Amino acid sequence: MWDFTIRGARGTVPACGAQYLRYGGNTTCFSLQSRNGLLVIDAGTGIANLGREIAKLDKLPQVTIFFTHFHLDHLIGLPSFEPVYNKEATITLMADPHRANNWKETLNTLMGKPYWPVGLGETDATMKLEDLPVKEGKLECGGVKISWINIPHPQQCLAYRLETPEAVVVVATDMEHNAHTIKPAFLDFCGNADFLICDAQYTPEEYPAHCGWGHSTWQACTFIAREAKVKQLVLTHHAPTRTDNEVDMIVQAAQNVFPNTIGAADNMKLGKR
Repeated sequence: MWDFTIRGARGTVPACGAQYLRYGGNTTCFSLQSRNGLLVIDAGTGIANLGREIAKLDKLPQVTIFFTHFHLDHLIGLPSFEPVYNKEATITLMADPHRANNWKETLNTLMGKPYWPVGLGETDATMKLEDLPVKEGKLECGGVKISWINIPHPQQCLAYRLETPEAVVVVATDMEHNAHTIKPAFLDFCGNADFLICDAQYTPEEYPAHCGWGHSTWQACTFIAREAKVKQLVLTHHAPTRTDNEVDMIVQAAQNVFPNTIGAADNMKLGKR
């Protein structure tokens, strides 16, 4: 069984309106249903719909949520994730412990008064907060081989590589790269992936005014995809004001350089090889 679904592909804040329907307005969340559980990357608003889906199942899967970083658009959906309130659920939260701020304290602050009426440790589910084994830089979870690498973004961020017999997916959202700053180690990390989900928040024309903000352009994404020999490029972290038609234009520009490019959208499923 292999089911990788994009639950949210918007950056910064959710978007709402008729001009955002095709790509969706939910902030970052990705899920991989494996043979032995459910893996989730980030808990933006897209995780709420995922929670409603699995709440209907006869038996809840083991859920592990991996965080890339702790900016609000990647966390804000966690309090609305229905399994958190189900006594039958077991949810493990994992993140890099080598951060300026204690990530466990960050999550307890988010899900605590006055921001939320039920604390993280007060919900019905069995909640586990575990550090990633940074020394090893990899682990196996639910039959999926997972590795990670630091990528350039304010307050630190990780990219994840998920390897299964069916396909390899690299999730590299929230990073600032251009052709002159991409390190060989990151290209190796992405190497020969079936899918590269890559931060393309800005156009090349917009980027100079946003240098240092922690996000890339479609141009940088296509460079990475070509150099790393990935099979399909998926542009994500769409700017919150970017309309469907504007995302189409970005995808088309990227396709002119790397033809096998698509734009990430709410509820989009990635195929297996």
